[in-house]
Formats: sequence, structure tokens, C-alpha cells
Amino acid sequence: MERYLSNYDEQVTPRLKWITDAQLEQIHCASLEVLERTGIIVQNQEALALLKAAGCRVRENRVWIPSWLVEECLRLAPRRIVVANRLGKRIMPLEKNRVYYGTGSDLPFTIDLDTGERRTSTKKDVEDAARVMDYLPNYDFIMSYAIATDTEPCVSDLHQFEAMTVNSSKPIIFTAHNAANTEAIIEMAAACVGGEDNLRKNPYIILYSEPISPLVHTHDGVGKMFKCFDYDIPVVYTPGVLAGATTPVTKAGCITLMNAEGLAGVVMAQLYKKGAPIIIGGGATPMDMKYSTTLYGAPETSMNYAVMTQLAQFYGLPNFTEAGCVNAPVPDVQAGVEAAMTIMMTQLEGCNLVHDVGYLEGGKTGYLPFLAICDDIIDMARYTGAGTRISPEHLAVDCIDEVGPGGNYMAHDHTFKYFREEIWSPRFFTRYRWEQWADRGKETPLDLATRKVREILAEHRAAALPDGATEVMKAVIRRRETECKG
Repeated sequence: MERYLSNYDEQVTPRLKWITDAQLEQIHCASLEVLERTGIIVQNQEALALLKAAGCRVRENRVWIPSWLVEECLRLAPRRIVVANRLGKRIMPLEKNRVYYGTGSDLPFTIDLDTGERRTSTKKDVEDAARVMDYLPNYDFIMSYAIATDTEPCVSDLHQFEAMTVNSSKPIIFTAHNAANTEAIIEMAAACVGGEDNLRKNPYIILYSEPISPLVHTHDGVGKMFKCFDYDIPVVYTPGVLAGATTPVTKAGCITLMNAEGLAGVVMAQLYKKGAPIIIGGGATPMDMKYSTTLYGAPETSMNYAVMTQLAQFYGLPNFTEAGCVNAPVPDVQAGVEAAMTIMMTQLEGCNLVHDVGYLEGGKTGYLPFLAICDDIIDMARYTGAGTRISPEHLAVDCIDEVGPGGNYMAHDHTFKYFREEIWSPRFFTRYRWEQWADRGKETPLDLATRKVREILAEHRAAALPDGATEVMKAVIRRRETECKG
């Protein structure tokens, strides 16, 4: 990735504009109408009290939010959120057209690297995925990828966080069961960066929480969000939907409902704490009406994310979306097409946090070599998204004149100087002629990726934690397990 950053930073990157500004305004106004006319359900009592005090109409747990309050809270929400890594380096500024990629969380199944069989995920799968993502250069943040099903369920989220932060120094987006576990994870994270003050100053963790579509904001979902704001930890608060099941089937209707839910989250966040670092967006997938499956890799999904990203930019807020997650159950041709198309779309749209990369089977199964293949796809998309350099040197008029008609550019200094920059080189994709490929054992990209994953797991280790941090994390997990069982 680093070889493209200078180009990426120096020039305006080409972006897709999916709908017009007038259409964005239509969606915004429709979302405001939903909040004013239909309202939302809020199951968190603290949030209910804040909404009522701010001027919302409240009847039991039903809340109607006036448009003026939404507009006021949008002005309070930060337009830019900077996330650090575990080493304190501020490496991920969430701002317009800055695109960062990572995996998703909580896959129940894993394709075993040794047997090739699909099995239930374990904590070791979380550890292995974190180590692989720590090594691969195009993953900017990590999520747990797998579920630690072999741990005590009430603290499985704490085990997953421990596995991630021990095996990677990259920024972490974590999930948590409830507000108490969220606070425990924050305590664990603080021990890994030298204390709570350092964590507040340079947060390397982001909470993922969500409402339940349609239009229900749960006690735990809101409570976890509020707990993070107490410590200045950023929060992704976004719906995950099935168009045709939990939202209208039309793309515009799906986005309107999702946007209303996201705006309600912005309101609650800013009422709780002005300037609370909230990230909007969501998982805008349709449901396959034949098989009732979630269509991650479908064109409708990418079209929805294009509009959701434009809405976030319309509001000036960081956003969270998906790509590289496929419906194919194994990493085959379908998986490659679905991953490549969606990753390229998010790069050109200018999404901020792009998660769920490397998901198979519609978000049920993970396979580490597929993560490595997607690293190449991200690299390709970033190279494409960086655009074409236009400068006197790159226009190469002097070079063309020196070589002249009928000449050859192979030996020219200009070619030697620029070919690495101008010709993209993959890690795992095959470019050999047939004879060369046969001489190398006819290895496929998946074979090469599998070999690399085994090498990473055998040799790579993440940056060390501060002294005592591991013991603190284990003590927090033991304490929370005792509290849960008690």
C-alpha cells in the first residue's frame, strides 16, 4: 500500500457520484419525515429522558424527533475522527475520500487451514486472523473475523478483544455484549497503551453497535454507545438490514429507513455528549426472495452503499460500509468477482471504514487464504483509485523524441525509473506464460495465498504489549466472568 500513498495524497482521486445532490436532499427530507411522523422505539431509559428533555414527543418508549433537532445535532457531530494504532501513531484520519479496509466480526464457521473442512470457529481462529491481518499491508483495521465459541459465552467478546490486541497493533473495531463488557474492554485497551489518558488522546479502538431494524434502538445498543462516549472512544452506530424483510424492498426506501435510524443515533449521541465521535452508514443488503439469504456480493448492495456514502459526505460525517464479502461458500470464481467488484466500488466511492472483507457464504464462514487474496484485490483497487499521474515527466515527450519512430523503450532510463510505479505488481495473482506456470507446479493464486498464510502464522508476531498488559486483560476477563455468573 505505501508505494501508492504519495500519488494518492498528491492528486484528486476520481470518485463515483451515484445520485444527484437534489436526490440526496430528497432522501434526507424523507428520513426527517420518518422520524417526525412514524418515530422510533427507544428501549434505553437514559436516552428516552434525554430525547424528552430536548423537545421530542415521547409516549412510553415511542419517540418522535423533530427535524430541527436532527439538523442541530448534525452540526454538533465531528466531521473528522482520527484513530491511532496500539503504538499511539495516528494513522487513520476518517475524513472525506479516505478509504480504509478491514475484516468483519463474529463469523460462526471457519474453513480449517489443514483439513479444508468447515467447522465451528474458536478463539485460536480469532488469534490467527489477527496475526494474518497484522502482516498483510492493505488491511488498515481489524475486527475479530471469527467467534470465540470455545470460551464462556458471557465474556466471549472479551476473549475476542484479547486475541486481537495481542496479535495485532492495528486499530480495532470491536463488538461487545453490553455496556459492562464495553467498559471492561476499554479497561483492557487502556492497559495496552499505558493508561486511560493515552487511550482518550489516541484511541485505537472503535465500538460497533447498531439499532434493530425497523426503527428500534435497544437498551444495550445505546448503552454501549454511551459508555464509549464517557471515554471519548469513537462509535460506529449503524443498522444492518435485509431489504424486503426489515426495510422496504426498493433501494430508495431501504436507504431512507436506514438513514432515519442513523440520524436518530446521531441525535442520541449528541444529546448525551456534544461532539461525541459517531460514525454512520450501515449494512444495506437485500434478501434473496428465493433462498432468504443475505446478498452481500450483489450489485444492489454496492448501489446502496454508493448512496449511503454520498449521504455521509452530504452530512460531512465519517461512514462505515462493506465490501469484499461474498455469497460464494468457497473462494472460487464467484467469490473473486463479488469481492473485486465491491472493493473497487467502495474505493471509487470514497467510503471511510470498509469492513467484512474476506467473508464467505454471506457472512457465515471465514478462510484465511481468501483474506490474503482480498489483500491483492484491495491493492489493485487502491492503485486504480489513485488515478493517472499527469506531469511533464509522465507525459514523456522528451523520452518519445529520444527513442524516435521505430525505436524501443525497454532500455531507456525513463522506463527503468518509472516501471515499478506505473505497472501494478500483485502478490498472488498469476501472470506467467503456460510453460512458466507449469514449471512452477501450476500453483493457483489460492495455493500461493495458502502458502503465505502458513508462513505468516509460523513466523510473524505483532508488536509487543507493555509490561503487565496481558495480566491485566486476563484479570479483567476473570472478573467479568465471575460477575456474569454471580
